[in-house]
Amino acid sequence: MKVTVKMGAPLSQVVGEKKVILHLEEGATAAGLLAELGSRYPDFDAGLKGQGLRTPYDRVLYQMFVNGRPVTFEAAAGRPLRDGDRVALFLPVAGGD
Repeated sequence: MKVTVKMGAPLSQVVGEKKVILHLEEGATAAGLLAELGSRYPDFDAGLKGQGLRTPYDRVLYQMFVNGRPVTFEAAAGRPLRDGDRVALFLPVAGGD
């Protein structure tokens, strides 16, 4: 099955891609997708923890969305993917007056 992954900066800069199309086995989960990205891009896991920011962290900073719906990293193993799904990995937005 084909799944499209979009990554926001600085993660996209760390891995060198803004958008990736992955071909995964039927029955793959969001956790399996993350593992595949980690095996393809050696700095992917560090990027999730803020590599490329002024101060990297020891925890995942990014939020994951599957077809526009939030999926926690803790729940990723239980979230099956389907052909044509769109996964987005972005830093949370905060701030404003």
